[in-house]
Amino acid sequence: MRNKSTPLDRVERAIRDPGLFEKLFGKQSGLVKIKRQMLMLIYELFKERYEGVVDPNRVCIISVPNRVELFGKHTDYQGGDTFLLTGPKNFFALSAYATDGISELCNADERLGSTVLKLRKGNPEVLKMGEGSHYTVTVAKRLLSNLIDAGLDPIRDVKSVFIGDIPFGGGTSGSSAKLITDFLIYASVNGLLTSNSFTSLVLENGKRAGIPHAATQPGGKWYDFLVALSMYLAHFENGLDFGLLRGDRGVGTFGGSEDHTAILLGEGGTLLHCRFCPTRILQKVRMPRDLEVVVAYSGRVADKSKEAKVLYNRLSVNARSCVDHLNSINSTHYEFLRDFYPDLTFEEKAEKAYRQLVTVDEELAGRAFQFFRENALIGRAVEHLKVGEYASVGELINESHELSKRCLGNIVEEVDWLHEKANGLDAYGATGFGAGFGGSCYAMVDRKKSEEFISRWKDSYLKRYPRYSNVTRFDIYPASSGAYWETIHG
Repeated sequence: MRNKSTPLDRVERAIRDPGLFEKLFGKQSGLVKIKRQMLMLIYELFKERYEGVVDPNRVCIISVPNRVELFGKHTDYQGGDTFLLTGPKNFFALSAYATDGISELCNADERLGSTVLKLRKGNPEVLKMGEGSHYTVTVAKRLLSNLIDAGLDPIRDVKSVFIGDIPFGGGTSGSSAKLITDFLIYASVNGLLTSNSFTSLVLENGKRAGIPHAATQPGGKWYDFLVALSMYLAHFENGLDFGLLRGDRGVGTFGGSEDHTAILLGEGGTLLHCRFCPTRILQKVRMPRDLEVVVAYSGRVADKSKEAKVLYNRLSVNARSCVDHLNSINSTHYEFLRDFYPDLTFEEKAEKAYRQLVTVDEELAGRAFQFFRENALIGRAVEHLKVGEYASVGELINESHELSKRCLGNIVEEVDWLHEKANGLDAYGATGFGAGFGGSCYAMVDRKKSEEFISRWKDSYLKRYPRYSNVTRFDIYPASSGAYWETIHG
């Protein structure tokens, strides 16, 4: 007699479906194999640890990717543009209601531990801290507070197992991906993403934050919700209010919402040209089939320690100071750098801002120059890419790197070496990206030459910096799909 299927058996069937992995990562067999192994690992651990202490009739499968910032270094939080690739590295998670009244989020890498807490009205009670616990606690605390303030039911405790292959401190937005994973672990199981009350709450406060409707976009209201949700979750990180939804301390970084946009709204084979404050997707650009983006993680961690946050936040604080000084000089009342000199081109804005600020503070003058000049590069790069002018795109990529090095001071030695070597190996262009002060470099290369390029780039780097041999990673980054969640009902 055949054994009766259990709810967790249905979860296993769902995660063995090859269509799931093709939807998220395309048809690269090697990549799909790795992703299937990751998801099966957390399924086995979830079943081993939590069968009997979760409700198996509602289990959620979650995938949250990373991103590569092709252009737009430190532009989003001043209302600028960015050009983004949603990456193939990700967090997977399985999540279900806890029946014992205790939340536990377990990293499948046992070295990184688990976060254990009890949800309470007000502050969650933290019982155990694992790696990245501050993101989990920030999410639980703010989500509880916002729901209760809005008169909605509070979330219930969950059990979850997760795993990720995003390089720690690699500058590919692992921290934002972790925060969004924690949010989805709670939100998906608690039905928030299918709740009219919650989606309306996010949409209404998105309107208050200035997000326009996207009625012409496929997906209609759902697309609007994802745009608003990306901005809302960025406010979890920076601690600011989102419309009437009150913020708190966040995680201590004064960043924008480009990461969250790429993570939630990415589409396979597509790059996103975005503008921020508020969030808008200006255009979706197909990734050319004859190009590859290759990402080298240097091994030098771009961490978010207290000292690193000071450096990172200084760029944000300086941008705010530029706004204050330029308003004073020009007798204006603009909120963002983007808004100054409306009748000038970005190139002209860069020159004028520099002239006006250099007598005040040379560092501020450079910060404003970089902001406007980077925005000028983005528009040109997008147009060159669409018509196949890859050498021109590469020149702009290299200029973006030099701008960051000179004006932001966030390009470390290892990343600069990777930039120089990539160009020496005939990449179209290469640049460090992300917050900086460590992290990664990407190179844009001819697809036919990508495997040979990776081998030579990696070998050269490890000869120069052998101390990073155990941590550095060199990977092809296909433009992949955004965050995914699915509920398997028993």
